[in-house]
Amino acid sequence: MARIGVAQMREGDVIDQPFLISGKQMGNTVSNKLYLKATCADATGEVHCRMWNITKDVYEKLPAKGFVHVRGRVESYQGHLQLVAETLVPITDTNKLDLGHFIKKTQKNIPTMAARLREILSAIKDKDLAALVNSFLDDKEFMTRFSLAPAAQSMHHAWLGGLLEHTLSLLELSVVICPRYPDIDQDLVLAGLFLHDIGKTAELSYEFMFDYTDMGKLVGHIALGTLWISQRAAVLSEKQGRPFRQDLLMVLQHIILSHHGLPEFGAAVLPKTPEAILVNLIDNLDAKTQMALDAVAAPTEDSTWTEYKKAFSTSLYRPSITQQ
Repeated sequence: MARIGVAQMREGDVIDQPFLISGKQMGNTVSNKLYLKATCADATGEVHCRMWNITKDVYEKLPAKGFVHVRGRVESYQGHLQLVAETLVPITDTNKLDLGHFIKKTQKNIPTMAARLREILSAIKDKDLAALVNSFLDDKEFMTRFSLAPAAQSMHHAWLGGLLEHTLSLLELSVVICPRYPDIDQDLVLAGLFLHDIGKTAELSYEFMFDYTDMGKLVGHIALGTLWISQRAAVLSEKQGRPFRQDLLMVLQHIILSHHGLPEFGAAVLPKTPEAILVNLIDNLDAKTQMALDAVAAPTEDSTWTEYKKAFSTSLYRPSITQQ
């Protein structure tokens, strides 16, 4: 049987294939019978999964997060598709699985993106900033993680290579935008955009599904990035035999701490320099645009409108416009 991706599922489809399962919970029906509710996912999306009349033994054998083989059917419930499983069997040997079916990857070439990233950052003229940026670029272990990590668990660029793709997009935007404002410190903007999300390489785990690490939950990428920049600056001070400029370090740290814009969105402080404000705006521009594009590309029961999107406080319209 050919695999049916979550995004291609339609009511009535018969399913007999592996999925990633997460968020399993036991529930009780009105007749007091046990049932499973969980999320099944693959590289194309995720779908609510239900299994009626489940036993505690079957439930306890299912992984909290992992691979399962599902046999069942796709049904529509209150306007949304759900996968109703007849059997759920844990998969312990993942060697036979094609992980490309389950983890979404960037459609762009990672080495090409990494090379362009370096090219843009090579324009930084400030010696301290250039040395700091290069300390990350020359760290092979860090750049391997940076090139593979998603930019988020689910919000935007939530795929392998997403962090690199998102960061490069920001740098490309800055190359266009910064010349419009000659008084802006372009070196600081470039460095800030490259470094603003570096903490996500430790905040998120992405071996077989996207999740937050303990470090990510307890510390978070904003604090991690700020800490790493301080540590690298201290190492550079020793190597160069002179202190890293503290005023420069302070305004760069401020960009990292404020790039989410508002405290309710996770910012530690409000942006208080022109460069910090610009980094926040460019970051938000790319993130929101990608979220909108992802939303209108995802299938729903209504082909004209998306589901309600919290990030935009509305559903999004997706007309089919053709040239006459």
